[in-house]
Amino acid sequence: MRASALSAVATLAATVALAQARDPVVVVFKAHAELEKKLVAANLLELERAHEQLRAASDRLIRLGDDLLRAEREGEDLVSFTSRLADVRRAEAELSQALATAQQVRATLAARRGTLDQLQAEIARLEAGSKPGDELSGRWYVAIEPGALKGTFDLELSGTIVTGVYSLAGGWRGSLRGTFIGQNLRLERIDAQLGFVATYTARMVTRGEEKRLEGRWDATNLAAGGAASGTWVGRREQAP
Repeated sequence: MRASALSAVATLAATVALAQARDPVVVVFKAHAELEKKLVAANLLELERAHEQLRAASDRLIRLGDDLLRAEREGEDLVSFTSRLADVRRAEAELSQALATAQQVRATLAARRGTLDQLQAEIARLEAGSKPGDELSGRWYVAIEPGALKGTFDLELSGTIVTGVYSLAGGWRGSLRGTFIGQNLRLERIDAQLGFVATYTARMVTRGEEKRLEGRWDATNLAAGGAASGTWVGRREQAP
């Protein structure tokens, strides 16, 4: 019992010391980065399996196609030819499915790698003790395509956390929440009437002397109708 109590005290002391010695934001980011590393590794294994299935489906289709050509040259009867043709069509469908699966896994892997790179860059910045200039907070005039929808995003940056409100032509209003890491912005748009309707991603870039947000958006509430995705640009309100 005493040994357990001493162990608990030692663990508590170590936890307190860790919290005092390290920035808790860095600790959270490192935990997130480790999770992303594990997910990347899992995606790699999944991609390997997808490529094996793709290779097998491709080999099967080529073999069946060659058999069909050979049998036709040898004067195979119509019933056998029809059966072989059906096999080829099934193999084509299997290959299409395998290709789609591989493409989806590759896209997921690319997104995870991007997230991991952003986290590692932010961890390095925080551990170096640098403080980013707040280039994000303030009003941004936005143009959203398709539809040439215009409006404003009023954003507030606290560390890497972004909050805000928006107003778009047509009376659409609501709140924004997200993150800003390594010049990369991710926002969730929560409409006052429809709820969580879209995610917005963008990178802050410099065009001449102007800072801009350039990126894409993807709808999350497809039942609301309209486009499922598109592009958007934000331009900062100029000081008077």
